[in-house]
Amino acid sequence: MLSDKVRERLAETLVDRIEELNTTILEEIGKSIKTIGGLTTSQAYQLIQQLKYGASYRKIIKKLAEVSNLNERQIKEIFEAIAKQDQNFAKQFYQYRDIDFIPYERNDRLKRQVNAISKLTVDTFTNMMNSSAFITIENGKQVVTPLSRIYQHILDRAILSLSQGRESYGTIMRKAMRELADNGIRTIDYASGTHRRLDSAVRMNLLDGMRNLSNEMQKSFGEEFGADGVEVSVHSYPAEDHADIQGRQFTNENWEKLQAGERVKDYSGTYRQIGHSKSGGYRPISEYNCYHGITSVILGVNKPIYSESQLNDIQNQNEKGFKFEGKQYTLYEGTQLQRQIETKVRTLKDRQIGAKARGDWDEVRKCQLGITQLTHKYKELCDVSGLPSKATRMSVSGYKRTKIPA
Repeated sequence: MLSDKVRERLAETLVDRIEELNTTILEEIGKSIKTIGGLTTSQAYQLIQQLKYGASYRKIIKKLAEVSNLNERQIKEIFEAIAKQDQNFAKQFYQYRDIDFIPYERNDRLKRQVNAISKLTVDTFTNMMNSSAFITIENGKQVVTPLSRIYQHILDRAILSLSQGRESYGTIMRKAMRELADNGIRTIDYASGTHRRLDSAVRMNLLDGMRNLSNEMQKSFGEEFGADGVEVSVHSYPAEDHADIQGRQFTNENWEKLQAGERVKDYSGTYRQIGHSKSGGYRPISEYNCYHGITSVILGVNKPIYSESQLNDIQNQNEKGFKFEGKQYTLYEGTQLQRQIETKVRTLKDRQIGAKARGDWDEVRKCQLGITQLTHKYKELCDVSGLPSKATRMSVSGYKRTKIPA
C-alpha cells in the first residue's frame, strides 16, 4: 500500500496548483498597484477601467479555469494509482484462500468503486473552488470577494484611496495586499460563514479521500476473500483520541460499532473506544485529517503487525515528547507546531510575492527576514524533537528570494 509520505507527496501536486493560482493573483494585482501609484486620480481612474478587463484580468480568469480542470484529472489518476497499489497488497490474501485474483485492468467492480469515490472527491473539490474567495477587512468588517472579482475589487480600493487621500496610497495598498496574502484563497461556507485556507482544505479533502478509497477497497477485498475483521494502521505520532485504537484488530461488526462511537472489544478481548480530541470533537478513524486506515484480515490467522509491547513503546515515546523553547510537547503536538510554522512561512512568502510585484522593498525585506527566522526555528524544532521535516509544505509557487535594491 502507498505510505503516508507518498500520499502526501501526491496531494502536494494539487496543492501546488492552488498556490500557482494564489501567486498569479498576487503578482497581477501587485503590478497594477505599482502602475497606478505614480498617476493622478483622474489618470488612475482611466487606467483602471482598462485594467479591469485587460490582459491581467483575463490571465487570472484563465488560471482559475486551468487549475480546476487540471486538478479534476489529477484526482482520478491519483486514485487509480492507489487502487492498483492496494489491490496488489491484498493479493496475498486471495492466494491464501485460493481465490481467483482479477487485476485492476479487468476488474470492473473495482473500477466502478474508484470512479464513484474519485467523483465524490472531485465534486467536493469543485464545490470548494466555486465557493472560493478572498477575505479583506473594511471598516472593521470582513468582506468576502469571489476570486473572479478580487482583481476589480482591489483596483476599486486603489482608486478610492487615491481620491480620499486620508492615508498614503502605499500604506492602504500594503494593508490590502497583506490581507490577501495572510488569508490566502479561502473556501467559504456561506451558510455558516466559516472559512479556511483553500490549500489546507484541498490537502485534507484529498488525503481523506485517499484513505476513504483504501478503506472501501479493503472492505470489498475482505468480502471477496472472506475476511472477518480489520486491523487499524499505526503511525508514530497518534493524536490522543486515536492512540488507544491503532494497531488493534476488531471483528467487522465491532469495527462498525467503534466507528459509530461505541465502546467495544478488540480481538484480544480488551474494551476500547475512540476518544475525544482536546477540542472536544469526535473523529471516526480515517476522517477529519486522521492518518489511520484499515486492512481487512482473517482473525486468528493474520497476527497483528505490531505487538502490544511495540504499541506501548510508540505511545510512551509520543507522550515523553520533547521540550522546545521552554515548553513540553508530545510528539503529536510537535507535528501540530510544525504545521503552524509551515503555514506562517507560506503566508510570508505570499506577502513577499505581492510586495515584490508592487516594488515595496521595505515589505520584501521584512518578509524575507521573517522567513529566515521561521525556517531556522523549524529546523531547530525538527532537530530537537526528532520529527521528520516536511519542508516542502513551506514552498510556494513563484516565491524566490530577491536582492533588495540599494
